[in-house]
Amino acid sequence: MNVTPFYRKFKIKNKIFSISLLLLLIFCLIGIVTYHYFTTIYEKRIYEESADMLQLSSTVLDKELKKVEGLSFQVSTDELVQRYMDRINSNIIGIEDYRTKTSLLERLLIFASAERYISSMQVIDIYGNKYTTGFNTSIEADPTRLNRLVYESAGSNFWTRIKEENTIAAARLIRKKENVSLEHLGILVITLDMKEFIDRTLNFSPNKNFIITNGEDIFFQNENMDIKISDLPKEKYVNGYRTTEINGNDYLVTFKHSRFSDLTYYHLLPFDSITRQTETIRSIMIICFLFMLTLTIILSRRAADNISKPLEELSLRMKHVQSGDFEEPFEIPAKYYDDEVGQLHVNFRLMLDKINELIKENYTKQLIIKETEYKALQAQINPHFLYNTLDSINWLAKINQQEKISVMAEALGNMMRNIISKKAAMITIKEELEIVKNYITIQKYRYDQRLNFTLKSISELEDSKIPKLSIQPIVENAIQHGLEEMITECRIIVDITTDEDDLLIVVEDNGPGIEENKLEGIYRGEIRSKSSGIGLNNINERIKMMFGEKYGIKIESKVGKGTKVKIRLPYLLG
Repeated sequence: MNVTPFYRKFKIKNKIFSISLLLLLIFCLIGIVTYHYFTTIYEKRIYEESADMLQLSSTVLDKELKKVEGLSFQVSTDELVQRYMDRINSNIIGIEDYRTKTSLLERLLIFASAERYISSMQVIDIYGNKYTTGFNTSIEADPTRLNRLVYESAGSNFWTRIKEENTIAAARLIRKKENVSLEHLGILVITLDMKEFIDRTLNFSPNKNFIITNGEDIFFQNENMDIKISDLPKEKYVNGYRTTEINGNDYLVTFKHSRFSDLTYYHLLPFDSITRQTETIRSIMIICFLFMLTLTIILSRRAADNISKPLEELSLRMKHVQSGDFEEPFEIPAKYYDDEVGQLHVNFRLMLDKINELIKENYTKQLIIKETEYKALQAQINPHFLYNTLDSINWLAKINQQEKISVMAEALGNMMRNIISKKAAMITIKEELEIVKNYITIQKYRYDQRLNFTLKSISELEDSKIPKLSIQPIVENAIQHGLEEMITECRIIVDITTDEDDLLIVVEDNGPGIEENKLEGIYRGEIRSKSSGIGLNNINERIKMMFGEKYGIKIESKVGKGTKVKIRLPYLLG
């Protein structure tokens, strides 16, 4: 079962409009798919770059914190520090004790000045007395918690959070190394200003939204951030990234665990900053789509009207002609001249003009045909009546011993019988030559010794078929235009031969010849025969119409030397 497409009944302008909208929709879908594809690639790249940045940042931070731990170990094992702590712990009161404490602070200050992010360096003796130096000596750790953590670490360095915001401390026991006694000399606490630490350490990173935790407390976060430890991913020993909602906002959280401590580094990137550019691109695409939709509707409607309106006008003109009125009153609008539809209008108008011309021509021909039929009916004579009349004249001439009259009447009768009785368009050369001979017989009695006629023919060619009245009218023209215009003898020669596969008939006379301008008039049919009315142009056109352009009549003539008419025909046997 054939299904007719639903759009087949649409008007052309609606089809053009629909195609334009369909193409716009396709481009829109391609744009949406492309937008989502590149957005996904862009976001994935952001994730990867965030992870790479955190990897680099955590490596730098680990290295720097390791450096602080090394500094802690260096201070705790320093000979002067241990000697000063040993004296202080001896609890000797006096000037010497004051000098020792002063020397200890000076020694600690040297170490504390090593890095700008070290806020303070503090030593606590076995009696709980604190000796603090550095840029900010007001920072204090919780002594109870600190003592517990120090003894739990068994002499190794550990990191702890200070109550002040964004301040952490590296603490360890100071053990006497003399004689490897490992006697408890005190506690070393190095406090770090994490804001200064991050700013100086990560000076290559444009985004310092870092959070550092030890799994239980947040050691560091930016001042403008208010994030709780419960808001962060809890995966242990796993590095990666994920999208997390914190305080009602979506963040891309990248996390990585330290390679040598229990610290975990987090990097937070607001999801809005990731999607801001994609949202901008999406808004631009929507605006562009709406603009293109409006532009497409306007332009496609205008283009559809410009195409369909001329066709609708042409259809209206055709319906007007279909009603039978070929005299079209419409004028072709000038704006249609330069395109294909304009050419349709022009060609339609030319077709109507041609139809009107043919109608008038056919009407005129019909009138002429009717008039000719009427005249032919009036002039119609029974051929048998004509033959009988000529036969009667022949016998009366014989009875009265008028031989010339008898011969002329008999020749005319035979000639008329051959012309009128034979209805076929093609006759043999023998039959055509009988007509010529009878015609020459009559003309010899008229011109007597002035006419000299010679026939050169091959008997094998007499059965060849040629168009009827191909030779006789040419002989008649030779007599009319040759003999009648000269006073000497007129020689007419008819020569019939073959030329390869063609038949060549030559009619030659020694008449006055034909001028060049008259030859052109004969070929164009402008100069007609004086007698029979069958001119050379008529015979030439008949031959070409029957056998093709290769065949026909060729005239060779020189003024004062005679004329030669060559007839080329195909060699056809009956």
